[in-house]
Amino acid sequence: MSREIGRNTARGADRDPLRPYHEEFLNRLKRADLSEKRIQFLLGHARHFLAWLERDGTSIETVDDVVLKRFRDHDCRCARPRHGRYREHGRRSRQLLSGVFWLVRFFEETGRTRHPGDYDEAVRLLEAFLQQLAADGYKPTTLGLYRQTCRHFIVWLQRSRTALKEVSADIRDRFFVHECLCPGFFRRQAGPLSNRIAVERFVDFLGVQGVAPDARAASGRTSGEPLPAFSAWLRSHRGLRESSIDAYVRRVRAVLPEIGDAPGQYDATLLRDTLLRRFEQVSQVQARDMAIAMRVYLRFLASCGVCPPALIGAVPTAPSWRLATLPRYIPSETIERVVAACDTTTATGIRDRAILLLLARLALRAGDITGLELDDLDWANARVRVCGKSRHSVALPLPQDAGDAVLAYLEQVRPRVRESKVFLRIHAPHRALSNSKVIGGIVTRALEQAGIDNTPSRGAYLFRHSVATALLRNGASLDAIGALLRHRSPNTTAIYAKVDRPMLQEVAQPWIGGGQ
Repeated sequence: MSREIGRNTARGADRDPLRPYHEEFLNRLKRADLSEKRIQFLLGHARHFLAWLERDGTSIETVDDVVLKRFRDHDCRCARPRHGRYREHGRRSRQLLSGVFWLVRFFEETGRTRHPGDYDEAVRLLEAFLQQLAADGYKPTTLGLYRQTCRHFIVWLQRSRTALKEVSADIRDRFFVHECLCPGFFRRQAGPLSNRIAVERFVDFLGVQGVAPDARAASGRTSGEPLPAFSAWLRSHRGLRESSIDAYVRRVRAVLPEIGDAPGQYDATLLRDTLLRRFEQVSQVQARDMAIAMRVYLRFLASCGVCPPALIGAVPTAPSWRLATLPRYIPSETIERVVAACDTTTATGIRDRAILLLLARLALRAGDITGLELDDLDWANARVRVCGKSRHSVALPLPQDAGDAVLAYLEQVRPRVRESKVFLRIHAPHRALSNSKVIGGIVTRALEQAGIDNTPSRGAYLFRHSVATALLRNGASLDAIGALLRHRSPNTTAIYAKVDRPMLQEVAQPWIGGGQ
């Protein structure tokens, strides 16, 4: 019996598993301008792989990354033609697989191994994606990183036998954690965060191009909007801006898990008890905003006929006292220090100085800055058109220093891109500043640069309150201040009547009984 096994092993060792493909594969290697020594090295590894496939009973048609990992980790008993057995590869597994990569690619090109067949199309889409990034102002070094990382993603899709149309969130996340056996020098690329951003944007691009139906939902940024009917109603019937719509939706969504999503089952007790519990967990301002949002939401439900209008009265009133607080402000001298601290030798400093001067001279809101468009600047009449919360536009005079700062930004810094907004990101992609939080961040950074750390607040509203306070102390009337701040009600401006404490002390009456 042992002699029979020995004769069969000897016959198997004399047979070259590469023989059916030898000439064709050899010509493929020669066309790659490889050295003779390198070619013989790759041929040896290809023979080992084919010998293992035969021993393992695996068809050439089904070779993929899973098969390659099994080959890499196999306990080698493969017969080597005329030379006994193959040597243990040990730590040189990557070197062992180099010849296998060439063979698998050869089998893919000749149709012997099944694969999606869209590798070339993926490479073409990658180049289109990179051209779009270049048009958005990305630097060549960043484009190189994106090309390397996304090319890795494409190679991995090919080796995992995943078609482009199947790309989804799960597929993308599998790539981020895969054990890399991809041919190439992909292990030398940049850190994981850069890799993730590059692939996420490429996946988004595939979705926009219509190549992968599930790709646009993969990033999580373009997923379905919560409470879409409510959002559409706020937009069309209330005329709110997107930032206000987002705030309403966010507050309502926080309550829905407790009251449920079946409006027909709502009652006064459920609404009142739920909101009162929520009020105990948040500040007075947050409780007030939550109550307002729920009343608006119930009006929407009532207008749709799914909820009785009487339920609106069940929303409890959040505790608050009108005009109970003082505006948070800093002196005019401090404002000038903050503006002067901007480094105008940098693109960021020039842009930030223009934004700060608009805040300091015109008391604009952060949303006014992000919404400002090029057509809103009337240079001939030195005016700027501002569209406030109610979408009612007002033309305000543009002071000389603020106008000069904006002009310097437009001429020296602003990228030449097709974007109507005035203020854009400094670094690619050169898009409009996303939201009001960005403006608040600019104010915070300017305060830190000026060495000011004892301010009552650090957002854009700090400038707005400071401008109004300075005007009042310089003798401006509340009506004039209200006109500049674009208040629709005089009661909103009345809070600034309390900021001049020396004047209030002069008119204050003695406390009865001499108490302090």
